[in-house]
Amino acid sequence: MSLTRDLVERVWELTYSGLEDDDLRAARSLLLDHLGVAANGATTDSGRAMQTFAVSTAEGSAPIVGTSLTADPLHAAMANAVAAHSIEYDDVHNSASSHPGVAVIPAAIAAAQIADADAQRFLLGLVAGYEVMCRVGRAANPTAHYRRHFHPTGTTGHFGAAAAAASIFGLGVDRTVSALGIAGTMAAGAMQFLLDGAWTKRLHPAQAARNGVEAALMAQHGFKGTEDGIGGERGFLAGYSDDPNPKEILAGWGDRPLEVQNTSIKAHTCCRYKQGPIDALLAIRSAHSLRGGDIAGVRIGLLSVAEDIVWQPIEAKRRPSTVVDAQFSLPYGVAVALADGRASLAQYDGTRFDDPDIHRLMDATERVIDKDLDLTYPAQWRSWAEVTTTDGRTLRARVDDPKGDPTNPLSPEELRAKFDEITLPVYSGRRQDAIARAVAGLGRGSSFDGLVSMLGSDNG
Repeated sequence: MSLTRDLVERVWELTYSGLEDDDLRAARSLLLDHLGVAANGATTDSGRAMQTFAVSTAEGSAPIVGTSLTADPLHAAMANAVAAHSIEYDDVHNSASSHPGVAVIPAAIAAAQIADADAQRFLLGLVAGYEVMCRVGRAANPTAHYRRHFHPTGTTGHFGAAAAAASIFGLGVDRTVSALGIAGTMAAGAMQFLLDGAWTKRLHPAQAARNGVEAALMAQHGFKGTEDGIGGERGFLAGYSDDPNPKEILAGWGDRPLEVQNTSIKAHTCCRYKQGPIDALLAIRSAHSLRGGDIAGVRIGLLSVAEDIVWQPIEAKRRPSTVVDAQFSLPYGVAVALADGRASLAQYDGTRFDDPDIHRLMDATERVIDKDLDLTYPAQWRSWAEVTTTDGRTLRARVDDPKGDPTNPLSPEELRAKFDEITLPVYSGRRQDAIARAVAGLGRGSSFDGLVSMLGSDNG
């Protein structure tokens, strides 16, 4: 028996004509969001460093999103993945605790360029990649996977990228099983970045995208991968989790929406584990017209799994010194949300790290590990916030579904506003409109090549 083969056989039942309108609507929304985040991320230091690497390594005509640069498809995919993961504004799959878009979409774009695929093949590959990555992520059990210090996007992203590429290349079941077996032996992604603010987390989806496409190409040319790289006795689940849930690989197949419909789009520029608390604080701030100076103390109800990611070591979390530190600091997210009324790009550009008002609010923040919140994790990332004011009031709000979750989604207008805001540094208004229209019409009028041709910067 092969769990990998079972998964491939089910996902390979999907056809473009068989996808529901909601599946395609979700896929196009995730694509637009990814392109916007990648375009902005291209302006970051880590994005530029990877661009320099990409263009110096191999020549090609594949665009690096949001720039005037091109590279070969695989190195462009790496640059686009790093950029899209650099500002912590990329999509999230709750149950898998991963960012599928940053691994799957760059891989799907690269594979479609290599295969000269049309828009429908590209979209089907994108859907297949999300399906495989998210199902493998659930089966790995995020809590147990984190205990071994693995970053799920970097590990399970290999399977999503390989599946997307295999679908676009038109590989059959046997060669796709091999591709996933090859991808599984490449999977990596350590959490050490939390301790020193390094950029290595941003590299994880880039490795997954490149390795996944290469795994599919190897399988296409006859290289044999393991028969059960996911569920085998010494396969991915056995090696990367001490408490895997292999039944999650096929759980709910045919009975619930495809995973593109189960993926969240972020409303704030930081780790997703901070976003429920930020939503709760913004609700309190708005309802009671509070400002930073009105706050005497803050308590946050936090998931157990999030403590090592956004709270510990608390001395460092209360004094972030790099953008990465701030993105993964709950006290910093609390402070800027209460002080500024938002947690967006301007709050995470490094200019507030020495602000005494932000320091005061970070020092006033405490967390409560609330086991009740864990009961519905990872399906829900629930949280609560409690604010004590300087005039003695205690104000509380609870969030079961953070803004951007499928059950609390961004509206089309909110998504477009996010895209326009974050792409302003690299795209003119005319180019923003053109990209949004091309994504909306992808597979039903607008072409894949036409979309790709617009992704370079036209704004300086």
